Amino acid sequence: MQTHRYPDLTLNAIADRVGLTKAALFAYFPSKEDLFLSLYEDLLDDFFRDLNRHLDLGGTHTPATLARTLSHLTLAHPDLARLIPLLAGILEHNISAERALAHKTRVAAHLSATTPRLQRALPGLRGDAPARLLTYIQALIAGLQPMSDPSPAVREALRDSPLGALHLSLDTALPDALTALITGLTTAPEA
Repeated sequence: MQTHRYPDLTLNAIADRVGLTKAALFAYFPSKEDLFLSLYEDLLDDFFRDLNRHLDLGGTHTPATLARTLSHLTLAHPDLARLIPLLAGILEHNISAERALAHKTRVAAHLSATTPRLQRALPGLRGDAPARLLTYIQALIAGLQPMSDPSPAVREALRDSPLGALHLSLDTALPDALTALITGLTTAPEA
């Protein structure tokens, strides 16, 4: 995943890399999408484990400090950040309804476990705001990550031109966008 783009990866190449035949790989995963959805889920489990561990340390956040924390954790999980843009448009396609239900149930369990932790960390996140925040973060990453990793041709075109401002960096754009998002979802504490 680190050296290849998703469209360039074939099941034959993956099977060769892990020492299986393509038929044997299909015994575990019925499609390329299912294989990468499983990888996405494992990486998401790791992300939520790290986020919950941080939130369980206690203390409260401002929108800006929570945005920096969420950005830092996202950048610490680069393979997950690279898969997020593929989730809705590719990975959730060519899977069975049962597989889709299992996937969404797994994601919902993470949201349920993390929501109260976020509410403690930033008391202004009330109601469904924490779950919406976690869902919107994924949408932000889905848009920002590909823009921060353009093709070699686009990267070259932007490098030595006044158009360089069109290239964004995930490590600066994500905290900015998350600060605005979290601020918008946070209500003022009741007096």
